[in-house]
Amino acid sequence: MEAFGWRIIFAVQAPLCVLGVIIAVWLLPDTERSTDVHFDVAGSVTLGLGASMLLAGVNQGPKWGWSSPLTVGLLCASVVSLVLFVRIEKRVRDPLLPLHWLRTRNVAYPVMSQTLANFAYMGGFLLAPLVLREVMEFDTSKISFVVIARPLTFALVAPLASLITIRVGERAMGIVGGFCVTMSMFLFTMVDFGSNLLMVLLALGLSGAGIGIASPAMTSLVANAVDERDLGVAGAMQQLMTQMGAVFGSVVMTTVQQASSNGESTASSFAAAFYVAMGVAVVAMILSSRVTSTPRGEPTIR
Repeated sequence: MEAFGWRIIFAVQAPLCVLGVIIAVWLLPDTERSTDVHFDVAGSVTLGLGASMLLAGVNQGPKWGWSSPLTVGLLCASVVSLVLFVRIEKRVRDPLLPLHWLRTRNVAYPVMSQTLANFAYMGGFLLAPLVLREVMEFDTSKISFVVIARPLTFALVAPLASLITIRVGERAMGIVGGFCVTMSMFLFTMVDFGSNLLMVLLALGLSGAGIGIASPAMTSLVANAVDERDLGVAGAMQQLMTQMGAVFGSVVMTTVQQASSNGESTASSFAAAFYVAMGVAVVAMILSSRVTSTPRGEPTIR
């Protein structure tokens, strides 16, 4: 980025996105059309508005002030919109989100576990470069090489974890993944100016490995717990909650770090943020322990 500017980051991604579209058109089969299904327009509107206002309020809260009328108004309006969404879903013939999923163990727990794990993962992802720059005093080039340990570990572990999940079950993999993320956040709480680079690399690697281990397992649980025709909706719900976890993690951890810094970015201020993330990751691990692994060698009941 120092050599070519920030635009090169997006220029490299563009052809990869085009390639993905071409492969999807070529490989993915079409689905059967249903004529007796109605669009849940009211549910889509209220959910979209509620989620958008909630994310906007949380994202801009640190900038506008948490007590500012605009922030409070957005957050209150989001709650009203989401309450309306739930009321609508109880009445419509073809709900956008079947509410019984919220009472289904292998839907509610995996989704919440992924949401909280992503809270810690993405919050840590945002703060890690700042720790390296402001606490360990690394330059931009060195930071770029160090932080690649996280996505690299994820890319290497995730495919292997998917295969292991078939043997040991989703519950065990979810617990292991949550434990890895927890230990990653714990290691980051100990980073100081003189910290060993290997410890930082281990913390980054554990974070990537944890998400790479847990995500396939939790996604598999949700897919096996819903009807085949609802896979698209379930996947979309899972992605929405995961992204909301990322936004909340980024905002909350940044806010905690800034509130603990007293005007200066110190190791202790970053440690406070990572302690919060560690606690959230522990909850994600506990939620993973509450799921029921899919029986292997038996037909899945949909």
